[in-house]
Amino acid sequence: MAGSLEFITSASADNVTQLDITDCFSADYDVYEMYWTGNGSANVGDLAWKYLDSGGSVFANGNVDQANYRMRPSASFDEIRDTNSNTPRGIYTDSTDRDFAMKFVFFNPFSSDYKFALMQGMSLYGGKSIYVQKDTTVAYGIRLFANQQFTPVNVSVFGVK
Repeated sequence: MAGSLEFITSASADNVTQLDITDCFSADYDVYEMYWTGNGSANVGDLAWKYLDSGGSVFANGNVDQANYRMRPSASFDEIRDTNSNTPRGIYTDSTDRDFAMKFVFFNPFSSDYKFALMQGMSLYGGKSIYVQKDTTVAYGIRLFANQQFTPVNVSVFGVK
């Protein structure tokens, strides 16, 4: 059935600042969905991610263009646009203990061409983002990280058929 999700992997951790999901991308799928939920300790701030190469190293800095639309309850909605950014951002969790949930859709991460991704999520506020990784390195996995510890973090990755 077109549009079906096929489970690939999941991971959980507690009291960590980063979590690597290795070997979750392959030639088996062109599109992937990733669900990233958890709680950030005080001062966790921006949740971010980077692709991992075949050796488990993060992609080079400065190759990401991104546009983020933040829907804040206490202020006007705003946009953040970065070109040649070092790190793709997810949701901002504030300086207090906040639950968060994000859904990512990755397009052709295992390709040796530019990679595109979408995110929608919520924590202190809602947000939507679009990313382009301007790198021809094939992505095998992903690293999720925060300024402070996740308490905890849960990730599930699915291939879209």
